[in-house]
Amino acid sequence: MHQFPVGVSEMPDHWSKKQRRELRELQGLAWQRELEEALRPLHEDFDAWKKGEVSVFDLSDQIHKFHDGRSRELFRLYSGSVEALWIAHAVARGVIDDSELSDDLRAELNEDIEVFRERLRGVDRPADSD
Repeated sequence: MHQFPVGVSEMPDHWSKKQRRELRELQGLAWQRELEEALRPLHEDFDAWKKGEVSVFDLSDQIHKFHDGRSRELFRLYSGSVEALWIAHAVARGVIDDSELSDDLRAELNEDIEVFRERLRGVDRPADSD
């Protein structure tokens, strides 16, 4: 089970069939978007290989690192059961836009989205020095 920050509310145990379908679709969308972003550096490595700037062995190492690293992280995050809080987290990070959520799902997740946004803003801020 994934651990979420203190302050994030417990998710309802029961989702309507429509909400579960929407959550699954959003989960797939978030996975696709994050995977596309994660593949960009690997695409650049392929381009460098085609130009003769890196060896086939270097490219192979990068593919291996991607597969065992970020690709595996995203697989673990998104391939299991639907976690509504991961959807809220994806919205807070901008992977999914608020407008892509139905009104009822947005209402259910809004508080958690705001908690994640506040925490993310806190990460971006430098610590206050005394």
